[in-house]
Amino acid sequence: MKLTQLNAFKAVVECQTVTAAADRLSLSQPAVSRLLSGLEQRIGFQLFIRKGNRLELSDEGQAFYLEVAKVFDAVSGLSQSASSIRSRHFGSLNIAAMPLLSNAFLPRILATFLKQTGKTKISFKTYRSEEVVNRIQSQTTDIGFAFVDEHLAGVKAQKVECECVCLIPVTSPLAKRTVIDLYDIAGQVLIRHERDMTQRRVDALLRRYNLSTIEQIEVSLASTAAALVREGIGIAITDPFTAHIESENANVVMRPLVFSLPFEFDILYPALKPIHRHAEQFIEHFMLLADQMDIYLKVGPMRDLNEQLQT
Repeated sequence: MKLTQLNAFKAVVECQTVTAAADRLSLSQPAVSRLLSGLEQRIGFQLFIRKGNRLELSDEGQAFYLEVAKVFDAVSGLSQSASSIRSRHFGSLNIAAMPLLSNAFLPRILATFLKQTGKTKISFKTYRSEEVVNRIQSQTTDIGFAFVDEHLAGVKAQKVECECVCLIPVTSPLAKRTVIDLYDIAGQVLIRHERDMTQRRVDALLRRYNLSTIEQIEVSLASTAAALVREGIGIAITDPFTAHIESENANVVMRPLVFSLPFEFDILYPALKPIHRHAEQFIEHFMLLADQMDIYLKVGPMRDLNEQLQT
């Protein structure tokens, strides 16, 4: 198949009409239609379904568009590399991270990293874990931080495990304790995390011991929970990265948990090319800052998620 055919298909999907796609590509409508027809003949299935005067993607077309988007992401990556070489910015690093780490912890690492790497050009983007994985799979992003619970093609990963902690308003009686037990949490306003593995584990522990908390508020982001603790709304059980940054505020204290409550995520790398030297340096800074904050990290071996898929 030809790149011009893929470009026409992508333009029609994004512009939603053949007319608008033709204007974008500076082609005639019949030319765009011929390119689409040729592409459908080549791949052997229908890309669009006509409904009245509108074209809608078929199920096969939707799946194919996701793959085509990866191709153009890769081409875009080549353009960025050429631009960097042209402007003599030979060093670059593309990072994609879930909000939990990109809100505060990773920017602090990045600040230190840039002081030591001079004029390195950085792309630091925040996405949901699913999109971080997509960026790594396209081989255009050097390093990713995400929650991964499935086997993936084109991705290498290192599992990172640490222990959750408790964030407490400084005005709470619990702030006087050196550690927090499950019985301390019972009866408290616990800021809940929606659809969160940590929250499900906490709920299971509470049920096991026939305990309960005051379920008044639920949030999507750890940073939101931390901000609410700062306002004295309640306590939060959260990851140590968010907690350590937030505990620098005078209105919040952080306490370890007596019981074990693991927090896990993955550091991701594109599997089809060597790990970028700047990615290795960035991870070294990551581990160093965690150590300075007394966050004990258990880092697993590098594994190929595509090989896991085949077993």
